[in-house]
Amino acid sequence: MKRFCFAAAFLLLAACAKESSDWTEAAPLVPVSLAGIEAVNIDNQGASPVVSAEPIRKEAYMIGIKWTTDDSDPFGNQSISAAFGSSSGYTPGDVAKNFTKRIYTIEQFNAKNPAGANVSQYFKAIKYLPEQIDEGFVLLVAPDPGPHTFRVVYSFNSASFEYTTPTVELY
Repeated sequence: MKRFCFAAAFLLLAACAKESSDWTEAAPLVPVSLAGIEAVNIDNQGASPVVSAEPIRKEAYMIGIKWTTDDSDPFGNQSISAAFGSSSGYTPGDVAKNFTKRIYTIEQFNAKNPAGANVSQYFKAIKYLPEQIDEGFVLLVAPDPGPHTFRVVYSFNSASFEYTTPTVELY
């Protein structure tokens, strides 16, 4: 009888261990959603780009985007990227790439682009960014010198987020 109980306990333990190892081999996928954006001015003039409130040379200007995500784990209230890492397949970057991105000027950009014009074609996405900045756009065409403010709009299906950069003096 002791041998039978020992064998049954061993088989039960082996079955539980097998189920447990199957679950840990593939982490659960928990979706994230983009909840908003924040736009900042970046000076790309030095050795590395930095977020700046100071005047920036037109040739060194970039817009930086910080993503606000709804990616909390309902069990631990921690970020998904911290819980599962990028291997989960649901990173904020995966979510943000589905959004259409547009940049509008608040002041006159140049003689061809008055206040309110869509100037997205004058910016190009760039990956070399300061820490804490998730996405960036470098300015390809120099605007008129002076104060500039840009409104960045992300839209996808019924979701739309916008944020206005702080006014920056471009020289």
